[in-house]
Amino acid sequence: MVKCILVKRKDAEKVRRELLSMGLLDIEYIPKKTSDGVYFPVKGAFKNFKLFEVQLSKRARRVFSLEDSLKGKLTPDELKLVVKSFDIIGDIAILEIPKKLEKKEKLIANSLMEVHRNVKSVFKKTSPMLGIFRVRKLKLIAGENRTITEYRENNCRFKLDVSKVYFTPRLSFERKRIAEQVKPGEKILAMFAGVGPFPIVIAKFQPKVKICAIELNPVAFKYLEENIRLNRMQEIITPILGDVKDVILQKKFAGWADRILMPLPKGAEEFLGVAFYAARKGCVVHFYQFASEKNPFEEAEKRIEYSSLFSGRKVQVIGKRTVRPFAPGVVQVVVDFKITD
Repeated sequence: MVKCILVKRKDAEKVRRELLSMGLLDIEYIPKKTSDGVYFPVKGAFKNFKLFEVQLSKRARRVFSLEDSLKGKLTPDELKLVVKSFDIIGDIAILEIPKKLEKKEKLIANSLMEVHRNVKSVFKKTSPMLGIFRVRKLKLIAGENRTITEYRENNCRFKLDVSKVYFTPRLSFERKRIAEQVKPGEKILAMFAGVGPFPIVIAKFQPKVKICAIELNPVAFKYLEENIRLNRMQEIITPILGDVKDVILQKKFAGWADRILMPLPKGAEEFLGVAFYAARKGCVVHFYQFASEKNPFEEAEKRIEYSSLFSGRKVQVIGKRTVRPFAPGVVQVVVDFKITD
């Protein structure tokens, strides 16, 4: 039995706020609605309200991290093996399960869904990134058996199939960072556009631009077109299906771009030549690469310098940052450089 006060329904919200502000509401228990009013659990006397002893249900303990949720469910040694970082894309979570914890994977997945109540499906990674489209194999371990979801970021909506396209929510800050730099009237070339996160976020922040978004994966391209419509960007973004090199050379993009996005973290250096071909004087290029944590920018800057010499262009590095950790000893970096001639 719990100490309670009985409050008329019309006064319930006002009294609840007063109790909270005074620290008198016992939040371990759930208030009970009856025909007479609402019974609020209290820690002591409140004004002239009479105290009652009432049977109330106790609130389930809310935890706010996967690690906390798993305490008491896994041994301390098992808990050390849990990979704490994971991706939530829309209402789908994707995580890594170490081999030694495979027998506990359903327990881990269900615990994740307890913490993140919006998550309806949990998949585990069963392969590294594969093929030219950089997609990985996934296995459902809890929740609904579907891979299509809608992800929201920076007031934009993105539909995608997590099993058929490459997408990471971990570049959300990076997308916003670049979008805030864009000026009206820019012509932007979005290489490796995927389902459209970079071009669509840019168009949301700065609609007075023209963006050409190039994507090779036909499934990702289908979602790119759909997401352009979903966000009403048809007049701003032109989607093009094809290989970046072929499209830029065949579509006569020579000297066209004021800004070029190269968010392919592995292999983007192979496309620096066509980036220089498409860039006009003053163009800003955002070049992404995986790198050693010890010397994260050295290799990227060397590749930019070599490609600029080969293309007969001059460049100036105007910014560089570590975007995110990727694997032990490996990070993803971005180097922003301007073409000065």
